[in-house]
Amino acid sequence: MAGDQPDQKTQLDGASVPAPGQPAGPSAADVSYQPTELAFPAQPPAGAAPAAPATPPPPAGAPAGPYDPQAGGYGYPQAAQPYPTPAPAPQAGYPGYAQPQPGFQQAATPPPGYAYPGAPGAPTPTKQRNPVMVFGGIAGSVLAVGIVIGLIVLFSGPSPKHNTTGAPLGTTSGPSGASVPSGQLADLWTAPKPDGSDNRMIGFWVTDKTVVRGDASALTAYNLSDGKVAWTLPAPSGTKAFCSMSKDINKAGLGAVSFNLGDDDCAAIGAVDATSGTLKFKAGSPLPDQKSFDTAVTITDNAIGAASSGVLGGFSLTDGHQLWKYSGRGQYCNGTADAAGGLIVLSDYCADGSPKQLLQVLNADTGKVNTTVPLPNENDRLSQIVQTKGMLVVQISADSDGDYLFAIDSNGNQLPKIPLKVTGEDKMRPSAASSAVAHNLVLGNTFYIEVDKNSKTAIRAIDLTTGKTKWTSDGGAQQGLRLVDKGSVDSPAVIAMNGYDQGAQVGSLAAADGSFKSSATFAQKDTLTMTFQDSDVLQADDGRVLVLDGLPIEHSAIMYGSKS
Repeated sequence: MAGDQPDQKTQLDGASVPAPGQPAGPSAADVSYQPTELAFPAQPPAGAAPAAPATPPPPAGAPAGPYDPQAGGYGYPQAAQPYPTPAPAPQAGYPGYAQPQPGFQQAATPPPGYAYPGAPGAPTPTKQRNPVMVFGGIAGSVLAVGIVIGLIVLFSGPSPKHNTTGAPLGTTSGPSGASVPSGQLADLWTAPKPDGSDNRMIGFWVTDKTVVRGDASALTAYNLSDGKVAWTLPAPSGTKAFCSMSKDINKAGLGAVSFNLGDDDCAAIGAVDATSGTLKFKAGSPLPDQKSFDTAVTITDNAIGAASSGVLGGFSLTDGHQLWKYSGRGQYCNGTADAAGGLIVLSDYCADGSPKQLLQVLNADTGKVNTTVPLPNENDRLSQIVQTKGMLVVQISADSDGDYLFAIDSNGNQLPKIPLKVTGEDKMRPSAASSAVAHNLVLGNTFYIEVDKNSKTAIRAIDLTTGKTKWTSDGGAQQGLRLVDKGSVDSPAVIAMNGYDQGAQVGSLAAADGSFKSSATFAQKDTLTMTFQDSDVLQADDGRVLVLDGLPIEHSAIMYGSKS
């Protein structure tokens, strides 16, 4: 936030919360904690002319414009901003890879010895915070042939040592013999969409008994056993809508949210108990001279990290008071930022800084810089966090078709660049780590991403340590493949789409060559493709499959399993 005005803390009825004593922090000499007028001023909504910066003009040669994450709250597609090239609003974070617990669940804190340096104990995003990420060219080709779009998430395996997502999700019991060791998958229950809700999913959380689906109007929890609504939390008094959700919940079962306070200003944040649907607090007030159009939030066991055009800092889980603020590295800076997985990642160009262009990874609990990576070109900037599981993978926006990815390993080392556009092939379009519907994952040192191949979706495997493509495979499926994240460290799971005359299949691709092996078949053949379209899907270790609609038309969620 700019200026010297602190955030206004409010209760549910809008009354002020007494300001708590400020925690001990870094000395005034530590500039990384000193708020300045340059820290993330606002950008106009999509279609509006960009506002002039409220700071003195930068020296000659410095790019114009302040920090500018892209506009677009409510989970709708974000608008491109003027500097330096169009780019989606970034999301951030990386605690590393962890084995999931039995049942439906979200990823947890990595086991000791395999975590990003300096990352707090935070839940790992499994698919990604920003549903505002639209899958561009692949989405178009996928829709044309009716192939699934959206990362399908399969969780199985032993429990991690440190669980930050609550109790193990879902038992093997369920309606009419829901346990599915093998065989066909039939519809067990369907949850209709909430009355009056046509809002795109902004995220979801999973507990041991429920799945919580969020959109702009409300958060709704559904029982995993029968699909009935367990609780609903509408946007609270004093807010217009929910803007975003953290990808995960912490050990206490709390998730982070941001709110629209009016006029697309997502300047308020809050904590929600995912078990009961109780809003623990909301904190924040409209910013007088700038707006937070799309606030990314991440939660740890100690704090909420937030990044947007108007807010970049950490907030207490007790009452929402601000623990730390980030300021620019110099007097004349602009850039972008993102928050997820217990970290905040930002890149900035500072005309009076050295180096001028720098990417930084910050601890969401403290604001301390864990890692820095100089960016080679003046117009390179953070576009989004692509993955936080296994390795931190970031997407950099560059001139023309020069956009690229790179990973940062567990020692903080930058790995080789991976260009998104290769001559003779369609441009890869990764989804954000925080996207509610995702299209890529990392297993070990390999990055798997959905790509377009002969008008159907294939999976490409890329070695992050070399930047080289290992293989591209459609698995022989008639209508292509969809990725499934099952928490494995060896080979990727997928759903093979085989048209309307055959049921879709759940299976895996061999890590060596991408060959497909089936493990189960969906009984439904005629409408299954539309069921998966633009959805996020989880599969429990007992074989049940839960589908969460990205944009509900007739239903919000469907559970598949065995009725035999």
